[in-house]
Amino acid sequence: MKSIIIFYDNHCPNCTRFTKVVGRLDWFNLIITKELRNLNHINQFSSIDIKIAKGKMASSIDNKWYYGYDSIFLIFKRIPVFWFFVPLLYLLKIANLGELLYNELAIKRKIIPVNCGPTNCSMNSKK
Repeated sequence: MKSIIIFYDNHCPNCTRFTKVVGRLDWFNLIITKELRNLNHINQFSSIDIKIAKGKMASSIDNKWYYGYDSIFLIFKRIPVFWFFVPLLYLLKIANLGELLYNELAIKRKIIPVNCGPTNCSMNSKK
């Protein structure tokens, strides 16, 4: 199975927590994580749609980009402990219910800008 690069919003506590769990369960090292708000990471991938990625998790396999529920589905396919759930996740995917559920969660997520000054916020996670 091919590896996947995922971009997660490192200003979102739930996104960061999810990514850490995925990292611990990625026994085959098929998932490469990148911070969305780190310019060093973003500049390596010019084809990512930043506007969409700020609202939904982005992932790439062979320079083809996926966003939202599609990213989650592709991640779960690469983690053995979640393989039992893949058929259910696939049904949610083809019924478009997975994307609806994902959008509800993505809209309600909290963003904590950690690199903000009095007048602006830096996208770079390192000052």
